[in-house]
Amino acid sequence: MPARQLAAQTVPTTGGNVVSTDKVGAASGVAGLGADSKVPQAQLPTPKITVGITAPATPAAGDVWIDTN
Repeated sequence: MPARQLAAQTVPTTGGNVVSTDKVGAASGVAGLGADSKVPQAQLPTPKITVGITAPATPAAGDVWIDTN
């Protein structure tokens, strides 16, 4: 199958879906990518970890619990 060329498009310089570079990796901004194309550990939220036998009564998104039995 021959390669297809994409049609030229105009890239907006402001507004639209553009993210300013000062927002990448910043608090309340967007996560950047490391050299391995993954989000660096430092930019991931720290999960709440509960150690015990039963799950919390009202677990929240991102909570982790460990069954020690």
